[in-house]
Amino acid sequence: MKIAIDGPAGSGKSTIAKILSKELNLPYLDTGKVYRAFAYIAKEEGIDMTNTKQVLSLFDKAPVVHISVAKTEVSIGGKCLDVELKGEDTGRYASMMGSIPEFRERMVKFFRKLVGDAQVVAEGRDVGTHIFPDAPIKLFITASLEERARRRFLELSGVSFQEVLKALAERDKRDMERPIYPFKPAEDAIIVDTTGKSIEQAVEEVLRIIKGRAIKLRE
Repeated sequence: MKIAIDGPAGSGKSTIAKILSKELNLPYLDTGKVYRAFAYIAKEEGIDMTNTKQVLSLFDKAPVVHISVAKTEVSIGGKCLDVELKGEDTGRYASMMGSIPEFRERMVKFFRKLVGDAQVVAEGRDVGTHIFPDAPIKLFITASLEERARRRFLELSGVSFQEVLKALAERDKRDMERPIYPFKPAEDAIIVDTTGKSIEQAVEEVLRIIKGRAIKLRE
């Protein structure tokens, strides 16, 4: 079983995906974290984001990725990266890299090779549409822009709510207008809006959906 979970930043998809990974005892793949790891390397090495050849050269020094229940670990040169990847600046770099068609195509191959035929709970922004389009269960977790900005604001420090709101709006627009792999729900994805819901309520709803979908698949 592959469960593909997509959605914008701040929608709650990462928290939901981790809980599902624990509940179902399946490995968890955070594709966004891997993108941010590549972005971190690009920033550290001063990669010219307008030079496709330079950006693609990042695959020669790709981070090591290990997935397990509720964990996606990325490391570079033996150093495990975590807090270094959470800044808005790194997220902006990752979004810019994701707008480069050749880079995104390579990332799709990277993720498919990483997972292979294994079962997984994978989350990101194009998991159901492009990375694992044949996943039997696809969810699109969303929430209002204001709600997502509020959640992100509470996670970060040193930035104002308006700055977070603007950054999210700009990223959504940039990702939706990508010429290739535009950010949108898969046609057969089930939409789950978490606005005004607790994480417990959202997880309960998602588990109900997965159970119902699994029953249909067995029929």
